[in-house]
Amino acid sequence: MKNFVELVRVVLVSFAFISLTFVSLTQAQDKMQAPKKGKHPAHAASGSTSFKGEVQKMADDWKNGFKSKDVAKVAGMYSDDAVWITVEGTFHGAGEIKSQLQKMADRGDTVEDITTAKAVHFGDIGYAEGSFSGKAPDQSGAEKPAQGTWVVSLKNVNGKWMIATHTSVPGSVTSKSGKKSE
Repeated sequence: MKNFVELVRVVLVSFAFISLTFVSLTQAQDKMQAPKKGKHPAHAASGSTSFKGEVQKMADDWKNGFKSKDVAKVAGMYSDDAVWITVEGTFHGAGEIKSQLQKMADRGDTVEDITTAKAVHFGDIGYAEGSFSGKAPDQSGAEKPAQGTWVVSLKNVNGKWMIATHTSVPGSVTSKSGKKSE
């Protein structure tokens, strides 16, 4: 009987502790405010109301900068501590990324299309994914089609979205329907 009374006491004390914790968390949550739409610096990064639209504009700027061989402009889209992972290696920081972009431009790589399939963000961080296509010379120098997929993480720095991490994977591209294109 003594053990039963002790067990009931432990259960009641535990229940009281859980109830107080729940009440405290609920009160703290009530004091939290959701960000006001359009007031957060992340929303001021572009005139676009759609984050996916903002990312697609960045992709178009990346493509156009690369087409015009303005590697400084393209490298300027990356944060100072960015990381870009490709089949050719991992490049850290805007300086290494700029060097890799210059190498690609010098050998004749082209980018014809960059499409954003998905983009989401919460506050000052986000990610996006999509596909790319273009051409790249093979080992003999012959121009061959090049396509693949990409994923980036983004961070908002002083009202401007910057690429923090970028991974590009060559190969077939899977469409939304799940079918692969070669």
